[in-house]
Amino acid sequence: MPSFISFNGTLVQKKSLTSDVLYLSFQVPAEFTFKAGQFVIITMNLDGQTKPRSYSILNPPSESGKVDLCVKIIEGGFASTLFSALKVGDVLLMKGPFGHFLFEEHTMNPEHWFICTGTGVVPFYSMIKEYLPGIKDTKFVLLFGVRSKKDLFFYDEFRQLQQKYPQLVYLPTLSREQWEGKSGRVQTHLPTDLTGKTFYICGIKEVVLETKEYLLSRGVAPENIKGERYN
Repeated sequence: MPSFISFNGTLVQKKSLTSDVLYLSFQVPAEFTFKAGQFVIITMNLDGQTKPRSYSILNPPSESGKVDLCVKIIEGGFASTLFSALKVGDVLLMKGPFGHFLFEEHTMNPEHWFICTGTGVVPFYSMIKEYLPGIKDTKFVLLFGVRSKKDLFFYDEFRQLQQKYPQLVYLPTLSREQWEGKSGRVQTHLPTDLTGKTFYICGIKEVVLETKEYLLSRGVAPENIKGERYN
C-alpha cells in the first residue's frame, strides 16, 4: 500500500508576500497527513499541457485540513503562469506526502541550524512551527538569506516567534543590500564551532552543495547534515 494519497486542494486564500513570492492556502481532506519538511506533487494543467510540480508544505502538520504553499513566481514559467491566474475556489489535483527531509527529533545535538535562501525557508517554517513550542532545551537557529530587504518575507512573524521562544535565534541576511542586520551570503554566517549541531540546508542547488561541502570539509559528520535542493 502506498503511503501517499491523491486528493483535491481547493484554493481558499491567495496573497503576495513579495513582488515575486505568492502565498497560497488550499483546503484539503482531513485524512491527508504529513510530517514537517515533506512535499506534495501537484498536477498542473495549462494550455493543453500537463506537468507535475513538487512543492514543500508550509504549514505545520498540526494544522490539519489544509496545505499552504509559498511559491516563487518566475515570469513565463509554466507553474508560475498557472499560480498567477488561480482564483479562490479553483481546484488542483495533489498527491502526497513525499520526502525524507525531516526534523531530527531524537538527536543528541543541542542545536539545530536551519540554513536557507528564498522559498527554501518553507520546510523550515513548518518544522519550527511544529517543534519549537514543545522543545525547550534545544537551540533553533534560522539563517535565512535573500537578496534585499523587500524580498524578506515572514520577517515580522519570525521576530515575534523569537521573542516568544528564547530558544529560537533568527538571523536574516541580505546578499545584495546593506542594512541594520547581517549582510552577505548565508554561508559566511555559519558558526565557528560546528560541534553539537544538526544542519539542515534548503534552497537552490549551489547553496546546498557549497554549504554541504564546507561543513564536511570542517569535519561535520554526514549524518548531521541534511539537504533539500530546489530547482
